[in-house]
Amino acid sequence: MSSKSRKKKKSIWRSTFYRVYFALVALALIAIAIGTVWLRGVLKDYESAQPKYVAQDVARLFENADYDAIYSLDTSAGQFEGGDKALYVDNLKQMTQGKRVAWTAAFSADKDERKYNVTLDGDRFATFTLVPSGETTARGNRLWKLGSVTTLVELQQPEPEPEPEATEAPEEPEQVYLCRITVPAGYTVTVDGEALTDQNATVTEKPMFEADFLPPGVSNPTMVEYLYDASTQTPQIQVTDESGAPVQAQAAADRELTWTCPMKSDETYSKQYGKAAIALGRQVAKFMNKDAKKKAIERICAEGSPAEQIFDNLNNTFATPHRGISFKDETVSEFQVLSPDCFTCRVSFDTILNTEKGDAVYPTAYTFCVVKDGDAGKLYNIQIY
Repeated sequence: MSSKSRKKKKSIWRSTFYRVYFALVALALIAIAIGTVWLRGVLKDYESAQPKYVAQDVARLFENADYDAIYSLDTSAGQFEGGDKALYVDNLKQMTQGKRVAWTAAFSADKDERKYNVTLDGDRFATFTLVPSGETTARGNRLWKLGSVTTLVELQQPEPEPEPEATEAPEEPEQVYLCRITVPAGYTVTVDGEALTDQNATVTEKPMFEADFLPPGVSNPTMVEYLYDASTQTPQIQVTDESGAPVQAQAAADRELTWTCPMKSDETYSKQYGKAAIALGRQVAKFMNKDAKKKAIERICAEGSPAEQIFDNLNNTFATPHRGISFKDETVSEFQVLSPDCFTCRVSFDTILNTEKGDAVYPTAYTFCVVKDGDAGKLYNIQIY
C-alpha cells in the first residue's frame, strides 16, 4: 500500500472518530440540561406544596392586626353575646397594642395536622392549624389549607353604665369581684379570713389529669373549684394541705381573678428522682429539636404506652436549625406518688438553641407520668406545654 493511501485511510478514520466523539458529548450535554430542568421542576413543585407558605398567610393577619378577617375565622368568637364583631375587634386591638406579635410551629399529635402558636411578647395568644386540602400539585405533592383559628384569651364585655334616675341618684352598688380558686380535694381555702365551704364549691370532683393520662388501675386525683365574691381585686388567699401545712396558690397568667393550687410535691421522691426527671426532660427536648435519635426515646418509654405513640406521631420537621443545644434554670415540682409503681412530676427549664443569629431561648415544660419497669422507671405518658 502506497504512502498516499495510508494517509488517506488514516484521515478518514480520524474524521469518523471526532464525529462520533463530538456527537456523544453533545448528547451528554443535552441529557444534563434536560435532567437539570426536570430536577428543578421537581424541587420547585415540592417547595410550593410546603405548609409554611399557608401558615405565613394566616400569621400575617395577626401581624397586620387584621382582626376583622380573624373574626370570621376564629372558632372561639361565639363566646361573645350576639356575635358582636365590633366588640371582638376592639378587645383584640387593646390587648395587642404595643406588643410584639410572633408565631412558631407547635407540636401536634396528629400527623395529618400542622399546628402553630401566635404569641404576644412571648406569651401564647392564639393557635391555628393547617390540614390537607385534598388537592395536590402537578407532581402529586399534597396541598394545605387553614383548619381552624382559636384565640386563647377570655375577652371581657364592658359592663353597661347604670342609667341615672330622674329624681335622685341611685346608690352605687358595692363592687364585688368573682374569684375562682381550684385546689386538690382535701385542701382548705381561706379568702380574706373567711374559710370557704361546700356552698362555695361549684365543682367537687374535677380530675387533675386528662382521661387516659394515667395507667389503668391508677386513681386520678381530683380537684375542687370554689367561687367567692371578694371586695378587692387582690384578695388574701391562704391554702393549707391535709396536714395543715401552707401551700402557695398560683395566679393564672391568662385569666384574671383565677388561682390554682397544685398538689404539694413529695419532697422524698423529688430528692430521689429529681435529677433523673431533669435528664428525662433534656432527652425529650433534644429529640424534639432533632438532637437525639428515635432509639434514644424508645429506650425511655414504656412499651405500648401513650408516650411511645406520641413520639411516633411527633412532627419535628419545623425544629429551629441550630448548631448546639443547652439548658438552664431546670426545676422539678409537683411530684405525686399515685401508686407504688407510678408517680407524676413537672419539669421546667429554658432550652437554648445556638443559631447563626445567636442564642434563641425557648421556655420548656413537661408533665411526666412514670411507671416502674423492673428496677428502672419508664415514661408512660407526657403533657407538652
